[in-house]
Amino acid sequence: MVRFWSGWRCGLAGAAAAAFLSAGTVAQAADPEAADMLAKLGRPGDFSLAPPEVSDDAPSGWYMRADAGYVASTGSRVTSAGVPAAGELSGSGWSVGGGIGYRFLPVLRGEVSLDYLDLGTARNGIAHMSSNATVALASLYWDVITVAGFTPYLSAGAGFSINSLDVAPAAFGPAVNDWQFAWSAGAGVSYALSADLSLDVSYRYLDLGSPSSAGVFAVSDAIAHQVRFGVRYMLK
Repeated sequence: MVRFWSGWRCGLAGAAAAAFLSAGTVAQAADPEAADMLAKLGRPGDFSLAPPEVSDDAPSGWYMRADAGYVASTGSRVTSAGVPAAGELSGSGWSVGGGIGYRFLPVLRGEVSLDYLDLGTARNGIAHMSSNATVALASLYWDVITVAGFTPYLSAGAGFSINSLDVAPAAFGPAVNDWQFAWSAGAGVSYALSADLSLDVSYRYLDLGSPSSAGVFAVSDAIAHQVRFGVRYMLK
């Protein structure tokens, strides 16, 4: 009796298995999509919610950048006839610039750039002076680390500045264009929208030298504090 019961159970299990396989075969013949779904059942899937990895830039290669900025304070001292002028070149400047660079290492970039800065104005009675600078720099950038597309960096550069002093009315002195040694130090962070395109925000300290006098005005220690917003694009 026990043998009969065991044999009966084994036969029933075999029949059920055969029926299941037969149903799968029929389903495959009738509906290929359903068969494909059945084939995928039990296959391990990736249920991770981690964001895709995005590199700030390619490991090496040429890139271009463009930016605009606000000159928060130039820190320049302005004198007129040997005494401080009524205003200082501070608090109201702006800048635009661009450059081309090359990534030598995953964390090291070199760049040459050209920027135009409006450095503000100063007055002495009816005499009025405005100042601007055209700055050319060769700079090195150290990209510290890249996390989720964000890359903080440090920078340092050296070059020259053409500092222009314009006086009005013209009777108070001629315009002056002084060539001065310039250097910079800064820090910023970029965000990679893709492997080729990044947004950039940075602070840069610029020492523009000491322009000479312009008529009744004299400027010394021309210093600019820049806050810049820009984009960087990797060239193919």
